[in-house]
Amino acid sequence: MILLLLMIRQIFATDIPEQVHVAVGASPSLIQFTWSTRESTPTSAVRIGLNPSFWKYYYGSSISFTNGTNSWIIHTVNATLYPGTVYSYQVGCVLTNFSQTFTLTVPPSSGPSSYVMFADLDIGVDGAASWQEIENWVIKMKINAVIHMGDIAYDLSTDYATWGDNYMNSIQAVASSVPYMVAVGNHEGDDNYVNYQARFRMPNNNFYYTWTSGYVRFLGIDTEAIIERTSEIGPMMGYIQSVLNRTQADKEAYPWLVVYAHRPLYCSSTAKAKACGSEAQILQDNLETLFYDYNVDLYVNGHVHNYERTTPVYKGNKMKSGGSGNTYIDPLATIYVTTGGPGSDSSNSDVATKNAPNWLAAWDDNFTYSIFTAFNATHLCWQQWETGKSKTTDEFWIVKGSSAFAEH
Repeated sequence: MILLLLMIRQIFATDIPEQVHVAVGASPSLIQFTWSTRESTPTSAVRIGLNPSFWKYYYGSSISFTNGTNSWIIHTVNATLYPGTVYSYQVGCVLTNFSQTFTLTVPPSSGPSSYVMFADLDIGVDGAASWQEIENWVIKMKINAVIHMGDIAYDLSTDYATWGDNYMNSIQAVASSVPYMVAVGNHEGDDNYVNYQARFRMPNNNFYYTWTSGYVRFLGIDTEAIIERTSEIGPMMGYIQSVLNRTQADKEAYPWLVVYAHRPLYCSSTAKAKACGSEAQILQDNLETLFYDYNVDLYVNGHVHNYERTTPVYKGNKMKSGGSGNTYIDPLATIYVTTGGPGSDSSNSDVATKNAPNWLAAWDDNFTYSIFTAFNATHLCWQQWETGKSKTTDEFWIVKGSSAFAEH
């Protein structure tokens, strides 16, 4: 009888947590838990342990979110945990209902680490196969975080945000187990960023922020502000420079510097002539010299629905590096990667390979997604995986440490 009552409660209760996901905070040890319930609860709590027999409780807050007839309470709790450690946890309320037990692997504060990166994903349509492969990578392999650079779900706000609900529940198995970090894209602006702001919690703010993991310092930025909301550029540019202008201690702890955002600085798609032309030029004018001066290793974006990758490039010029082929030893400028082709709401864009610029090193207009690994302070490997093929369509290495190419 008791079991039956519990089953009935699970079916009809409106305080059962769903859409559970986590993000890294301002430090590698700070984890931000977010989830939704239909009704408010007396507390917003996470109970965490190395195993479920020894819970430690953390408490947070909640906000109300309404889109037409669709209403949620969105809860957030922060917890300081040990980097590189695997925890069991549940989210919910100490007085009403907790979720199922999830397993979280906190990213390492130092040491080798791997990341999945992509943008422009709709797992309800063309991106379903790519997402299934990404999920398999995260669950079976040592992926430390997933980074989604905008145009999420196509769109979070569609059908009074029910499309966003479905998306967040579909990614829960991954986003509850490793951090799911996001950057804002143009599709998030379709409802003035209301869904994006309500559903995600990034460090600093949801539009520009920094975080670290393993050997990498990441910087997520808002290219929509530079292209569309120009009145907001000033504060963000000041923040960007403050992050890039690193201390020697920060460089030693996090020798790899990766910036990501939604829109490209370099691309050559004929289907996205404006994005790869006048808009890319605006972004170059605002960002490229900063990336060059402060030795950004990689800039990663989406928006263009394909995969494109440059050689080290600055001001449109292919820059010198040691090594040969797809190995770059102490490159003298940033490598730019577009990875917007996992499957969106439309077919992928062709790449203009005829009369292509000499900085275009690799491309693929099939469905793909990216994985990169920072093995140590000197070796980073990027792989582009073609969906459904179980093979890489591009791979390159960056190697640091040769005195001949150590400075601009």
